Amino acid sequence: MSTVSAWTDIPASLDGVKLFHRMRAGDQPLLMVHGVGPGTTGRANFGPLLDRLPARFALHLIDLAGFGASGRRTAQPFFDVRFWLRQINLAIDHIMTRHGAAPMLIGNSVGGALVLKAAADRAEIERVLAIGAPVGPPATPELRRFWTAPSDAASLAEAMRPMTGPAADPDPSLVRERLQVFQSADYGTYFNAMLAEPDRCLEAVALTPQEASGLRARVALLHGREDRACPVSHTLNTLLPRLPGADLTLFGGCGHNLIAERTEAVLVTIARLAEENNPQ
Repeated sequence: MSTVSAWTDIPASLDGVKLFHRMRAGDQPLLMVHGVGPGTTGRANFGPLLDRLPARFALHLIDLAGFGASGRRTAQPFFDVRFWLRQINLAIDHIMTRHGAAPMLIGNSVGGALVLKAAADRAEIERVLAIGAPVGPPATPELRRFWTAPSDAASLAEAMRPMTGPAADPDPSLVRERLQVFQSADYGTYFNAMLAEPDRCLEAVALTPQEASGLRARVALLHGREDRACPVSHTLNTLLPRLPGADLTLFGGCGHNLIAERTEAVLVTIARLAEENNPQ
């Protein structure tokens, strides 16, 4: 039986911003890009998957600039899609040098939109999994609440509740973990400045028709039917027509936190995509 390798940190920086990139060794590389929210990190988003993904996968986790262990931009825009795409491309370049192959891209929420845009610009990318990806404005009230710096644990729990299908109370330990970053005196100000214009943010991260026309990768989309932050109707009406070759799987009773709510289904989808031969 194969054993799972330890995680190692990969030094990276861009325009003077220190970037977090952590790798678990393996043969088939996966690059995982998290979403945008209070206390979000690569490990926070993809945690339910990490210990269950087989040892054959080389897992690459990044924290987008402004989140987790990565540094912050010092000037606006803090919600900087171009910078984040450069960060993703830097990680792809490193992975291709290390593994001799392009990674499958897996993105959650805003990360899902980012990996679609990244794949549209990289012909080497053959497989993309986008989970609960936003497709443009308008921002829902639930997303606006989630994209506001919490004042305390109660306000964060209230913002997190609609992220699941049944709008369940979040685990108090998860609330405490995500609230920690806001103990820094100025992070709440930074977070609110980053997300001050939610509609503009969603417009910036949306996959354009021109980008979609150049996307040659095999694309799988996963979405919760009860997603209140990024409604599936937006995906059906806007994104899917732009990606006629993509598969969309909907999960009943599931919200925006699909990785935690449907962990096994996400694992199955990753395995299926990885096993496809020459999907282009």
